[in-house]
Amino acid sequence: MEDTVEGRLEFQKTEAHDISLLPTRLLRRPHMLQLIAGGDQPRTISLGNDPVTIGRSNSADVRIMSADLSRQHAMIERTAWGYRIVDLGSRNGVYVNEVRAHSCVLRDGDTVQLGNVVLIYLEGN
Repeated sequence: MEDTVEGRLEFQKTEAHDISLLPTRLLRRPHMLQLIAGGDQPRTISLGNDPVTIGRSNSADVRIMSADLSRQHAMIERTAWGYRIVDLGSRNGVYVNEVRAHSCVLRDGDTVQLGNVVLIYLEGN
């Protein structure tokens, strides 16, 4: 920048330089549930295209040892609207943001409670 001439700023002329852009890699984070209370916390459960069952049974995809969970407590499945949690007839129910739900599409930051187990749903990018 040069001195002002008649109250205006005058800029020096410079040559344009090629700026090389380095390719960047976007880090992709999967959709996931983070176990924050109860069970064997802390734990992260990645979600994909296949349905995931949660319970204390050996046959559950995600086994969480808690007396408050049913053997097959809930299922999370991918739908056209996002991931949906479904109560599989559990005795203690499924609560999403402190509201009992039989079936609910999850949104980023939702709290899911299964008995004394609390999870947070995080959307991927």
